[in-house]
Parts: sequence; structure tokens; C-alpha cells
Amino acid sequence: MGRIDYTDYYGLIFGCPMEKELKQCVFRSIRSLPAQERIKYISRLTVEEKNQLVKNHQICLSNREYKKVPFSRIAIM
Repeated sequence: MGRIDYTDYYGLIFGCPMEKELKQCVFRSIRSLPAQERIKYISRLTVEEKNQLVKNHQICLSNREYKKVPFSRIAIM
């Protein structure tokens, strides 16, 4: 598995890419912190903890994107 560049995910501590975060979002409690504290919090996490946050985000995003496009609207080539 390739190395993850976590700087690509720092935006998640400031907002949800789907505009409205879900109540169960793993970043919700982090986003409630002041901006500087969010950055400090993320920088203190272990690689495994960051991996888990990113994995949870990717699953959530995938599930939400799938729900936005009904199967009947997907073009089959």
C-alpha cells in the first residue's frame, strides 16, 4: 500500500465535502475545536489513527455519493 499524504485530508478538519456533515461523522468532534487546536490534534495522531480517520471518511463519502446517484440513472456502456 502506498504512503498516504495526510495534508490532502487536512481540509476535512474544517468542513465536510458533502456540505452537511452527518451526526456520526468521525470529524465532527474535531471540527468543534478552535482551528489551531484542530491542527494540533491531527498532528499528534499516530499513522494508524490517521489511517482509520481517512478510511472512515472514504467509506462515508462513498456511501453518500452512491445514494445521490440512483442505480437507474447510471449509464451502462
